[in-house]
Amino acid sequence: MIRSSPLTRRPGLRAFAVPILLGAALSVFASACSSEQEPPSDEARLTNRGAGDLLTSDAETVTAGFEDLTRPPPTVPLQEEITLEMLGVDYGAQDAPARIFELFDFGCGFCRKFHTETFPALAEKYIDEGKLLWKAIPFVIGNWANSVPATLAAECALGQGREQYNRMADALFDRQSDWKQASEPEPVLDDIASEAGLDMEVFRGCMADDEFLWRVQAHSSLARQMGVRGTPTFVVVGYTPFSGALPLELFEQIIDTVLVNATRDAP
Repeated sequence: MIRSSPLTRRPGLRAFAVPILLGAALSVFASACSSEQEPPSDEARLTNRGAGDLLTSDAETVTAGFEDLTRPPPTVPLQEEITLEMLGVDYGAQDAPARIFELFDFGCGFCRKFHTETFPALAEKYIDEGKLLWKAIPFVIGNWANSVPATLAAECALGQGREQYNRMADALFDRQSDWKQASEPEPVLDDIASEAGLDMEVFRGCMADDEFLWRVQAHSSLARQMGVRGTPTFVVVGYTPFSGALPLELFEQIIDTVLVNATRDAP
């Protein structure tokens, strides 16, 4: 039986824009979960709860392991030049009638479940057919300190191309327990990058130079400004956000509803 859809329409909302805050003034506070439970059955609405506001301009405490998010990035576009279009990883046609933004943490077990079990089917049915634009936005919610270097590793892979990013993202989820539990995650991430077939000289230079740290900071700041408290969180443009690794059937119901409404509203 399909559960009721969490989709609530917001009439008149045709765009999504949030100012992005960057820079050394960003501070971090988080309280790590004592343990992560395995996802329950597919019938449940699954979500990893966050640790509250991750990035704040007035926080005085920086939890160990999250210092990287407060460090000034070596290069960064001017704040007024940063737009949502520059962030995340886009899949699908830019003019698709349905648009979904996904905010997730590579350390989240429910995010892994969604990416391995649900997203491939959605991609085949909607993205590949030009019906859906999907923007994946990896950020650090504050539950797993090793998510900071892991997310930076994914951004360094993206710097080599989207196919390289896809392979790295898959590998990060496949070996999630390895890098999450490592006392020194960087060597594990280096091994994962090598298995993913990245140019290792370029990858290691990117990691050492914090080349894309600004993107990790921007994504995390965006999530904070949106009030994201759990992962994965999905923003269907024109509707209220919702969280959870929902069953495939419910996701299909949501997207089909958006497509019907888009057809009805078309001039």
